[in-house]
Amino acid sequence: MPNFRRLTAEQIAALRSRGRPSAVDLTEYTEFLQGLDVGDGGEVTLGNDEKQRTVKRRLTRAATRANKRLRYRRSEGNAIRFEVL
Repeated sequence: MPNFRRLTAEQIAALRSRGRPSAVDLTEYTEFLQGLDVGDGGEVTLGNDEKQRTVKRRLTRAATRANKRLRYRRSEGNAIRFEVL
């Protein structure tokens, strides 16, 4: 027979945050994207310790917050190029 127990709101909050990476500040990404209109493009040059996949995910999240959509373009080297749709 299983054993049931009630969890408090604090215990539930602790479960939600466990294992999650800390929230990343997307302010810089969002501010840059807000300055772009539909049809404009942008380029991000990656730092030595940054991964393309991580920066693309952050750009996409920031674009969603700014009510914009991005289309990523083929890029070479340590740059990410995109177009605002």
